[in-house]
Amino acid sequence: MGIYIKLFLMFAKLSVFAFGGGYVMFPMLQAETEKNGIIAMSELNDVIALAGMSPGAVAVNAAVGVGYEAAGIGGVFAAVTGIMLPCALIVITVAACFFKIYNNHFVQAALYGLRPVITGIVLYAAIRLAGSEGILLSAGGDTINNGLYISISRALFEVKSIALAAISFILLTKTKIHPIYLILASGIAGIFLF
Repeated sequence: MGIYIKLFLMFAKLSVFAFGGGYVMFPMLQAETEKNGIIAMSELNDVIALAGMSPGAVAVNAAVGVGYEAAGIGGVFAAVTGIMLPCALIVITVAACFFKIYNNHFVQAALYGLRPVITGIVLYAAIRLAGSEGILLSAGGDTINNGLYISISRALFEVKSIALAAISFILLTKTKIHPIYLILASGIAGIFLF
């Protein structure tokens, strides 16, 4: 199967099953990328980081990044078409009937059931990303030279990265600071800390 068809099918599958937004897609994207061997995991982690920082829909940004890394401009077209086409068809179909059944008890129950699962999937993606980026390492994992690590229950934590994440979390929950300012500030802090 050609790379363009692989990219299209992979992102079409992600588009159909990634309920909850682009961040929910990341664990599935990692699994699909490992299975298909389209790009290296280190490249995927870079794409995920850039997709989250870039303006626009995270899923589309990830499709652009993976498509370009895998097959250039043609790969971008295949991946973006794959991520957008099923979604557009589903939204058009659902919109035609959803508002007629929105107040139905079973529909509301299903929506309430999806919310905590989506939160768990996003948390899982964050932990996997932290692990692959050297913020959280399993015991015996490779460490960055000059890093300060602490060990808790057979896991290693990179202290400066955890501190930045904690400060960002606190600022997001306790103030009205816009996330873009945190991204810019953490990039500047990273220059000095790492």
